[in-house]
Parts: sequence; structure tokens; C-alpha cells
Amino acid sequence: MVTIGSYNKLEIVRKVDFGVYLSDGEQDILLPLRQVPPRAGQGDILDVFVYTDSEDRPIGTMLVPKATDGEFALMRVVSISSFGAFVDWGLEKDLLVPISEQRYPLKEERSYVVRVLLDKLTNRVIGSTKLSKYLSADTSGLKEGQPVEALFTQHTDDGTMAIVDNKYAGAVFPDEIFQKLHIGDRRPAFIKKIREDGKITLSLSPQGYEAISAQAPGIVAMLKKNGGFLPYSDSSSPEVIRAVFGMSKGSFKKLIGGLMKEGKLEISYHGIRLKE
Repeated sequence: MVTIGSYNKLEIVRKVDFGVYLSDGEQDILLPLRQVPPRAGQGDILDVFVYTDSEDRPIGTMLVPKATDGEFALMRVVSISSFGAFVDWGLEKDLLVPISEQRYPLKEERSYVVRVLLDKLTNRVIGSTKLSKYLSADTSGLKEGQPVEALFTQHTDDGTMAIVDNKYAGAVFPDEIFQKLHIGDRRPAFIKKIREDGKITLSLSPQGYEAISAQAPGIVAMLKKNGGFLPYSDSSSPEVIRAVFGMSKGSFKKLIGGLMKEGKLEISYHGIRLKE
């Protein structure tokens, strides 16, 4: 059965003047002539994305959508109508985000993270900016320190919200942000904490001393360059630590604590010093 909103492996069963018809053995789908690969012939198997045309008929394309059914991606609004907003998702036909699926009214030429889904009532692919209702609170399969992929969705006063592994809600807070994060960016991240409500606190750097120990030589080198002393310690603000060392204050304390245990430096209220 052909799945609308997803990729399908279909066989070319016949050619016509305006393209080729593809089939899964049960249903025929048109692939327009401009989309047909050179030298493709009857019997060939093509991996095509299937959606619906302006008359709601299933149609194939070799173009690559920014997201398929169940996925999220940043999309720009190209036009507004009385029943919704149309966004550019990489195909010839723009994707409709109905008013009922807008978290708040979308504005033309603005970009938003959109969830692609198949509307079961109309059998059309549509978009939604009501992201939270498509995310799972069951994080039982995750663990702290685990590497994940984060898609950044929104900046708030508290931090930057993210979708984790295309399935969970997460956030990166200011003490873990060392560079500009752009909405729609995908970045490797690490689970710092899993809250009771299922939401995930993220870090953009590995967790634990073993994970951050690779940065220890850099701190030792900074100390040597500055005569064996740096005026930073537990009393330094998170903002200062982030600006100087490019890490959170928590990571800084773990790293310094590890170097102290190794007997490489000592710490005081005034700063850190290399041991003789």
C-alpha cells in the first residue's frame, strides 16, 4: 500500500507523454515528466516521496522535502490565506499549516519549526506548529549523559527550547550556551537531567569528568602562559567562566576538582595555581 507523506519504493509500470506511472502492485501513482530520472525505464524501482496534488490525488516526486510525516523542520511562510498559512517545505506544492494547527498566528516571510503529519480525515499532508502535542513524556528509555540530537525551536527568557531525537521536549539553559543558537539548527547534545515531567535538560558538551577531561591540557596551558596562576575559582560567576573557558561553571568545577586530585593544581578564593 502506498504511504502518503513518506518515501515509497515503486516500480515504473508504464510511460505516458506527461510522465510515468509507478505502482506498488495495488495502486498507480504518477511521477510527472520533469521528475523522471534520465534513462529510467519500465521495470525500474524508484524511491519517491508521495504527497497529494492540487486535486488531492496522490503524486510522486524526486524532490526532497524538508521533513516527512512525523518529522520536524524549519520552514518559511510564503503566503497566508483565510484557512491557514502555506510554508515552503522543498516541494513544488507548498505545505498548508491550517489555522487549527497553529500555536499562534503565523506571519508571512517568517520561519517556524513545523511538524509534518498526515491528516487522517482528508488524507492530505499538512503541517503543525503545535509541537508539544506531538512529543512524548515517556523518557524511560533515556538516561542522563546519553548523546542525542537537538532541534532548536524557540528562544525564551529561560533558555532555548528543543526537540530531542524527533520525539521529546528539551531545553538548553544559559549556563550551557557558549555560542549563538539559531532556531531550526540541529546539533549534537547530551542529556544533562531528566525531569519528573519528562522534559529534558540538555548540555552541548559531554557530561562527567571523564567526558570533559580532554579539556584539562588547555587549562594547564593557560596557567603556564599566565605564570602559573589564573584569577578564577568557585566564586567566579558562571558568565565569567563561560566567557574565559568556554564551558559551564559546573564543568569547570569538575575539571578543576579532577586536576586537584591529580595533584596538578591548587585552588583558593582568589584563583587556581599550578603546583610546583
